[in-house]
Amino acid sequence: MKVRGIKRAVMASVLAIATAVAGQAQAFTFGDGDLVLAIYGNSTEALYNLGNYNTRLGSGATFDFDASAGLAAAQVGGSPVKYTVFGWDTSLTNGQIHAATSFTPAQLTGTKDFGTQFINSAVWSSQPLFAGDTISKTDSLNRSFSQNLNTSGSGQFEGAWPLAMQGNLDQVLNIMRGDVETSAFTQVGRVLLTAGGLLTIGNPGPNLAAVPLPAGVVLFGSGLIGLVGIARRKFAQMAA
Repeated sequence: MKVRGIKRAVMASVLAIATAVAGQAQAFTFGDGDLVLAIYGNSTEALYNLGNYNTRLGSGATFDFDASAGLAAAQVGGSPVKYTVFGWDTSLTNGQIHAATSFTPAQLTGTKDFGTQFINSAVWSSQPLFAGDTISKTDSLNRSFSQNLNTSGSGQFEGAWPLAMQGNLDQVLNIMRGDVETSAFTQVGRVLLTAGGLLTIGNPGPNLAAVPLPAGVVLFGSGLIGLVGIARRKFAQMAA
């Protein structure tokens, strides 16, 4: 089915579901234009609706969010967690998507099929989702992130992107916006989820962390500074 046909069917489903879940406390839902934070890697996954992308990724925007409870649940297990931010919307004729990655735009070369992420996200968001912030990876109703957009575990959104659109805790990710029709994309912001569970997202967003110098380099530099100081004192004594 073409993307435009999917869009019409999905939008009708979204309206019906939105009416059905109205009034439910703390129910996880998302839809056209929303950005979603996904934290995953073990048997429990955490999902949060961060709001509309126009607000979160507007020029100069910054938004902080406490995801510590969901992160704590997702960390239970033997594997390190991953995180990403994603979304779908109908602002373009054939649709548009968002995804966050540790790679730069120049590195994302290769085959892209953004329509896959758009359709899977839209169909997933049109289904009854769940209360709270966490869901089993193997949920019996197929409502988890891994069951809809990461079935292979590669982080490529069912093959929509050529490389993994995900990252580790304390790693700043670049947020990409892709045109479903042309497969063209651009960076529109950055996001960071810390090991303490604080999420910061915006445009331009959090700064890339500086690479720390090795301890040996720091000690070598300190030694040089000390030697320069000693040499200056001796020179001053000789001049006196």
